[in-house]
Amino acid sequence: MASELSITYYVSHDMLGVPSDDELERFKDLLLEALQDEWPEAQISIEDDEDERAEIDGPSGQFLQDVEDRVDDIVDETLESGDWRDEEDLFDDEEDVKLDDDEDI
Repeated sequence: MASELSITYYVSHDMLGVPSDDELERFKDLLLEALQDEWPEAQISIEDDEDERAEIDGPSGQFLQDVEDRVDDIVDETLESGDWRDEEDLFDDEEDVKLDDDEDI
């Protein structure tokens, strides 16, 4: 049944906040990799769109629900990992916090 599974995930810029083009591409690459790890025989693609959503073809019934739920989990895990963010931005945030802490001294 897995070979009949087709997943297209539509990524919205809004779901990432205000990502750079590099961040968006990195997120899409990481998401694609995670989905392929979960379903290596499935046909998977990641596309841009105004609204985030998954289109899943092939399964039905409880299997479809299980796939939808797992896709949502993988998207959330990829978002929360922050691995797609530019390292520069992370360091800027840490520096801002450090400056705020110094002001209290």
